[in-house]
Amino acid sequence: MGAAIWDIIREATRTSHSRLDVALSRLDIAIPLYYEAFLRSQAEALFPLEAALETGGIGNLIPDWTLRVRTPALERDLATLGIPCRPLSAPEFKSAAEMLGAVYVLEASRMGERVMLARLAENPDSETMNATAYLRHGFGKRFWPSFLTLLENHPAALADPAGVVHGAEIAFAMFEDALIPVANVAVNQFTQANL
Repeated sequence: MGAAIWDIIREATRTSHSRLDVALSRLDIAIPLYYEAFLRSQAEALFPLEAALETGGIGNLIPDWTLRVRTPALERDLATLGIPCRPLSAPEFKSAAEMLGAVYVLEASRMGERVMLARLAENPDSETMNATAYLRHGFGKRFWPSFLTLLENHPAALADPAGVVHGAEIAFAMFEDALIPVANVAVNQFTQANL
């Protein structure tokens, strides 16, 4: 019996995941400026990713896709805080396997978001706490385990694990491409303001 697909993805994207974690670690989201930077970078990657997935027919692969979509929640948070964003160009997924790989990254990110929400609650800023629809999305649902079950049994993923890995790499790269410049600007602004 071969390795689980999610183990293959996790191993293949370990470096990409580490780079993203390092970039995120620069932002203490308890600081409103950094939280705003985080939301902006998430939007700049998430909006085009979810749009490309929908264009590619992800709803045919994941029956409860409409419940998993987080674009509206993130749009509400951006509007609440008056944060502009410039979404990246939408990727072109060439297969169902690539789309499933991208969704793997989106669904896995929910676990980190729970940690971030707990961090915000340690030092609550009322305006920031009114803009947590994105971080709260899916609470009480079993989106991650149900997605893993679907992934491990989906014919497209089983037939093309390399395609699943490639889709995950596309998603990781988009989040990294959105986060690094936004984080750099936020860190510079915070540093200048506190000199």
